[in-house]
Amino acid sequence: MPASHTDTTDHDSESEIWNAIAAFEKILEAIPDDRSSLETLSHAYEHIGDDAKLLMYLLRFGDVIVRDGDAAAARYVHDKLEKFGSEDAEVLRVRASLAQLYDSSAEVTTDSSPTPNKPAPPPPATFSMADELSFAWHLFEVSELTQQEYADVAQSLSEMAASEHLVTVSVLHALEHRTFSGMDRLMGYVARDTKSPIVSLQSFDIPEECSSLLPLEFCIRHGAVVYDLIAGDALVVVMNPHDQALRKLVEDQLGRPCHFFISPPAEFDAVLEGVRAARASQ
Repeated sequence: MPASHTDTTDHDSESEIWNAIAAFEKILEAIPDDRSSLETLSHAYEHIGDDAKLLMYLLRFGDVIVRDGDAAAARYVHDKLEKFGSEDAEVLRVRASLAQLYDSSAEVTTDSSPTPNKPAPPPPATFSMADELSFAWHLFEVSELTQQEYADVAQSLSEMAASEHLVTVSVLHALEHRTFSGMDRLMGYVARDTKSPIVSLQSFDIPEECSSLLPLEFCIRHGAVVYDLIAGDALVVVMNPHDQALRKLVEDQLGRPCHFFISPPAEFDAVLEGVRAARASQ
């Protein structure tokens, strides 16, 4: 009996996943502690159910996180390692190091907790590479990106994150920088998939009362900006609408209901550049 179309599609998808894995393992041969490759491979092996390889890359990723002092990522990897129990000495070692890192960070936060005369500090202006890679992986899984395009995006994200300049690191930015030919199609899919309509920010004259609701660095790092208010609700463009934690973070920061949209990355950047210029002239 000839193979069905579904069987062929599944085989092609599996082949692309293994090609992506091979590409990132090749990067690690040259750069053993490349964070984006370690993170991507742990994510990939988790998806295909290879716990042995997942553990290997989580342990290596954990060591790099400890070296970099990244407390936010430490909690994520610590929790991922929990499924491997407490019998493995390496798992215990890495989990202990990760716990010490994020516990130290929590102590600093507790020590600086707000008092009646001291306002709460703004949230840290960081972003999660894991969330961006998860977004890219989702697009790959639904065939909006090919294996090579996924690999290119992951590489671009790594390069953008390593930049000395303050930039928005996002999948949509990475695709735009690579002049991705299917950008309109992909954004249409993302809008439908995440229920985040596309808006053209260049069509709006964004008032300062909106653009100043979030700190500029927060907007750039997290890829989020308020472009209008309706009856007290905020209309917010986000570069990663797939990230539910980002939506909650923005709503918590604004303290009001939010409605989320997406826009072309170039228009998003132009808005923030305008905000930066306006504040510099004040």
